[in-house]
Amino acid sequence: MFKSIRILLTIAAFHDYEIWQMDVKTAFLIGKLEEDVYMTQPEGFLTPENAGKVCKLQRSIYGLKQASRSWNLRFNDAIKEFGFIRNEDEPCVYKKFSGSIVSFLILYVDDILIIGNGKSSKQDTVADSTTESEYIAASKVAKEAVWIKKFISELGVVPSISDAVGLYCNNNGAIAQVKEPRSHQRSKHILRRFHLIREIIDRGDVEICKVHTDENIVDPLRKPLPQQKHDRHTESLGIRYASDWS
Repeated sequence: MFKSIRILLTIAAFHDYEIWQMDVKTAFLIGKLEEDVYMTQPEGFLTPENAGKVCKLQRSIYGLKQASRSWNLRFNDAIKEFGFIRNEDEPCVYKKFSGSIVSFLILYVDDILIIGNGKSSKQDTVADSTTESEYIAASKVAKEAVWIKKFISELGVVPSISDAVGLYCNNNGAIAQVKEPRSHQRSKHILRRFHLIREIIDRGDVEICKVHTDENIVDPLRKPLPQQKHDRHTESLGIRYASDWS
């Protein structure tokens, strides 16, 4: 997944790891076929005595439905021989530790990225109130945080990921719904699946925190602000006027 690449690039930038990228030529021709697959003879290869015959494939070729899968299985078997371990939550990410040396390998179709020596979610569910909307968004972010926490934990290079992930929300009603479940007009339409956030919070994977509007640096992306507050928040986001570039 693209977010896995972003996470690993962030880790690489933080630890100043080196990064190499390579492309595997004719990758789909490397895979071994587990099924019997036949094809008609390519144009130009026909001979009179074999005109009615077909070819039985010994290896995968481009265009087969099995091609990408057989290449992935062949790659997985080969890379494990070098001591790489596949990530359970992201099967296309591998890691290897050799003393103080750490290496990560990311496979994306036939591209390989080698790396060596972590506030927000788009909501697609209709809500009837601001509290309900914020609660639903917080629930989706919490589930994403749990996945990221598991993924990073297995990488073994970010010890602080064992702590609760901070989830910041600026809606008091949504925070109250998480911490003290209650039933009222503003939340009666929330579907049960969004209440999973309460279990996540109780488990200690995520900690929900109140963020004051003066400290909510994403506000310029959500609503109009006074110029002074807008400039302060955009500066915190790392956004600069083009005239300030040096």
